[in-house]
Amino acid sequence: MQQTKLIELMKHLDAKELTRFVDYVHSPFYNKHKEVKRLCTYLCKYIQDTRKQHKLEKERVYKSVYPNTPFDNTKLHGISSKLLSLLQDYLVAISQEDNKVVHLVKILGELRQRNQQKDYDAVLRKVNKIIENQQDKIEDKYWVKYLYHRELDVRFLTGGGRSYDSNLQAKSDFLDLFFIIKKLKIACDMVSRNKVIGSDYAYHLINELFSYLENPATPYAQEPSIKVYVAILKLLVHWKEDGYYPVVKELIGTYHSIFSKKELGEIYDFCLNYCIWRHNLDTNKDNHHLKEMLQIYKLTVREHLIFIDGYLPPWEYKTIVTTGISLGEYEWTESFIEEYKSYLAPAIRTSAYLYNLGFFLYSQQDYKGALQALYEVVFTNWTYYVGAKMIQLRSYYELDEGEALYALIESFKTYLKRNAKVTDAHKIPYLNFVQLLLKIYKLKEKRDYIKVVKYNREWNKLLELYQQRSLIAARSWLQKIIKELEPDEIELRD
Repeated sequence: MQQTKLIELMKHLDAKELTRFVDYVHSPFYNKHKEVKRLCTYLCKYIQDTRKQHKLEKERVYKSVYPNTPFDNTKLHGISSKLLSLLQDYLVAISQEDNKVVHLVKILGELRQRNQQKDYDAVLRKVNKIIENQQDKIEDKYWVKYLYHRELDVRFLTGGGRSYDSNLQAKSDFLDLFFIIKKLKIACDMVSRNKVIGSDYAYHLINELFSYLENPATPYAQEPSIKVYVAILKLLVHWKEDGYYPVVKELIGTYHSIFSKKELGEIYDFCLNYCIWRHNLDTNKDNHHLKEMLQIYKLTVREHLIFIDGYLPPWEYKTIVTTGISLGEYEWTESFIEEYKSYLAPAIRTSAYLYNLGFFLYSQQDYKGALQALYEVVFTNWTYYVGAKMIQLRSYYELDEGEALYALIESFKTYLKRNAKVTDAHKIPYLNFVQLLLKIYKLKEKRDYIKVVKYNREWNKLLELYQQRSLIAARSWLQKIIKELEPDEIELRD
C-alpha cells in the first residue's frame, strides 16, 4: 500500500497528529465501521517506522483487518477509501482549531437560534477578550470582526430592533477593510510574480483604489495597514524609480507593531524582492541595495520573522551567507554561520552548515578547507549540489588540481544533462561555465609550452567564446581567470 494516496498523506502527519487521528476514527460520532478502526490503528503503528515499511504491504495490512479471510483487494480498497475520507475531514477539523473566534461566532449563532441568552452572553465575553489579543494577519482580523458584527446585527434584528444599531455600520466597515487590504496584498503578490517569473497577472481595480484612497477625507485613507500596503504596492509597481522605498521603510517602522510576525515576514519579503531587482539594475556598483538587503536579513533573522515552524529555512541561511560575503562582511558572516546553524532543521542541519562554511572558506581563499567541508555534505536538493560543485571546481582550479578538475567537470556535465529536476534555463549557464572552464584550464596548462603566436591566438578565441555566451554562471570569476592568462595588453571586455 506504500504508494496509495492514504499512505502518502498519513506520512505527512507527525506523531501527535497520528495519535489524535486514531482517537478521531474511533469516535462513534465520526465512524462506526470496526474494520476502518482496525485499519487506522494498524497503519498508525507502522507508518513512521522506516525499519518496518514491509508491514505496509497490502497482504499484511489486509490480514490485520480481516485475519481469517482470503485477500480481497476490492474490500481493502473500500475501507482504505473510507479511512482516507476520514483523514481529509480530520485535517479540516484540526485546521479550524486556529480559528477560535470564527468557531465561537458560529456557536453564538447556534445559541441565538436556541434562545440561550445567558450562555450567549458568556460566549460573547469570551469572543470580546480574544478579539482584543488577536495575532492574526490584518485581513483575517478584519474578516473576524466582520463576522462578529454581522452576528450582533442579526441578534439585534431578531430581538425586534427597529432603531439605529452600530453593528450594521461596523459590519460594513470591516468588510470594506477586509476587501481593500486583501486586494492590495494580492496585487503586491501579482506584481512580484510578474517580475520574478515573467507572468502577466492582471490586478484589476487597483487604480480605482489608489484614486479613492488618495483623498485624505476618505474613511480608510488613514488606516495604518492600508497606508503600508498602498506604499508597498506603489514601490513594486514603480520599482525602477527612487523615492518610494524610504516611504515604505518609514511606514513599516512606524506601524510594525500592528502586524503579526508572519505578516511582517511577508512585508519584508516584498522589500527584499525590490532590493534584488534594483541591485541587478544598478550600474554604479555601490552595492547600496545589496547593503539594504543584508540589513533586512539581519532584522528578520534576529526577530525570527523568516523562520518556518521554528526553524531557519536552509535557502534563507544560504542567501544571507552569500549576501554577507558579497559585501565583504566576513566577520559578521562567519559569526552568523556558527550562531544560526542550531536554528536549522535537524534533518538538514549538518549539510547546510558545512555547505555554507565551505563557501565562506572559499571566499577566504582557504580552498583546501572549503573542499574538506564540502566533502561531508549530503545533498538534499539540486541547488545545494550545483552550488557545492561550483565551489569545488573553482577550488580545484585555484589549487591547480588538474586531474580532479577534469574528473569533476565530466561528472558535473553528466549530472546536469540527466537531472530532470534542473530546467534548461538553469542548466545552460552551468554548462557554459564548465565548457569555458575546461578550455581555460587547458590553455593554462600549456601556457609555457607553446609558441607565443599560437598562445595569443587560442587566448583570443577563448575571449571571443566568453563574450559570445550571454548566460554564464560565476561570470565575474571566469572573467578574472581569463584576465590572469592575458598574453599582452588586449583589453578584456565583459
